[in-house]
Amino acid sequence: MRLAVIGLPFFGERVAALLAEAGIDARFLPSPVVEPRRTPWVLAELVRSDLVYAIGSRAARGAPVDLLLRLGKKVVLHWAGSDVLFAQRDAESGRLSRRVAERAVHWAVAPWLVEELGALGIAAEERPLPLPIAWGEPVPLPETFRVLVYLPERPWEPYDVEGTLAVMRALPDVPFLVVGGYVPPAPLPNVEALGFVPNMAEVYRRTSVLLRLTHHDGRSHSVIEALSFGRYVVWTYGLPGVVRVSGPAEAAAAIARLRAEAHGLNERGLEEAARYRAEVLVPEAVERLRSIVG
Repeated sequence: MRLAVIGLPFFGERVAALLAEAGIDARFLPSPVVEPRRTPWVLAELVRSDLVYAIGSRAARGAPVDLLLRLGKKVVLHWAGSDVLFAQRDAESGRLSRRVAERAVHWAVAPWLVEELGALGIAAEERPLPLPIAWGEPVPLPETFRVLVYLPERPWEPYDVEGTLAVMRALPDVPFLVVGGYVPPAPLPNVEALGFVPNMAEVYRRTSVLLRLTHHDGRSHSVIEALSFGRYVVWTYGLPGVVRVSGPAEAAAAIARLRAEAHGLNERGLEEAARYRAEVLVPEAVERLRSIVG
């Protein structure tokens, strides 16, 4: 089976490499907008492919996935999070392609995305990306209780930055570590901004809880990663082993409770994280992709 992977490079390049290691003739094709010189090769690969696997692509009329379906290609569209917001906006403006909605095979990384897509008339199957995001190994909780937060240098719309800062202010005696590049606009004495950290394992050894407040999310890789280290997670969304909260007040209360009660590893979280290891995810994806081609 010849598989063309398109869409978000951050995911697509890694997915293509893992599927190739598993025996599929897979390759990631960069966007001609990003690498125009490779356009002839990209087009030739799309024509030769038995299946196109699009990660984080648009479903609007005239978008690449719409054009590929018009040409008779088989397409799997894997929804990761923010792409669903774009689909909602396309639907509101009347630009959502019914061809994409009805003829592509749709996967979504989280059950709430399946529900959101269903409201748009898109029937999606819940399926994680075939990436080994649970790469950690459980290590004992540190003696000092700390909370980890991931925020990029310039957080985009889905991140609840103000809510996260409110939690930090509400718990002045709790140390927070921020990775990803974000620095609070006003210094907070209990917040340490670490910037971009290449070795996250060391950061997890220093923390007990991951806090993630968002306005919209997919199945967050940082959440699964934290669970794989046996850490506790306070998140806007719910998974086994995760404390679900609806806002800053609930998040602050949950962290205070964990500070008092969490003395051992998050065993339920470790069980959940085991679902996201390479030896589980990649074979499942390979089997499903082969079944679609037939």
